[in-house]
Amino acid sequence: MKEARREAIASSLTISAALAVCGVSFLLDVRLSIDPVVAKALGAALVAMGMGMVVWSALHLKGSFFGAVQPLGELVRSGPYRFVRHPVYLGFTVAMAGIPVATRSFMGLLVSAVFFLPAMVYRARLEDAALAKRFGSEWPGYAARTGFLLPRWPWRR
Repeated sequence: MKEARREAIASSLTISAALAVCGVSFLLDVRLSIDPVVAKALGAALVAMGMGMVVWSALHLKGSFFGAVQPLGELVRSGPYRFVRHPVYLGFTVAMAGIPVATRSFMGLLVSAVFFLPAMVYRARLEDAALAKRFGSEWPGYAARTGFLLPRWPWRR
């Protein structure tokens, strides 16, 4: 029951943070001094790159993409999972950052950093614990070779 409660909290935090980013980005008029055309192009690129990462990840997760934090099937090590353990959360975070960039919203960027990113990290940590439990001896080696949300660079190993 504890795990189900934590998953519900993680989902609620993520949805609330995403709504806050969107609401603040569109409704509060504290704009960054960036050319609107450049901001829209950059923001759209971030959203496209982030969602591209989500789709790429989903293709490698197959049936496990839709659902709870609890893992299904085998430990996925292909595609973006060769580099990071949580590419879906990375993709959503990049995409969510694109919205305030596109709207030139300073407050939206702040809400993304202060609320959305921590919500993703919380969810990813819950997932790490579930994956470690599910995959036992396979997990430590995989976790040591891959980054949490960002790839491990050669000098970080």
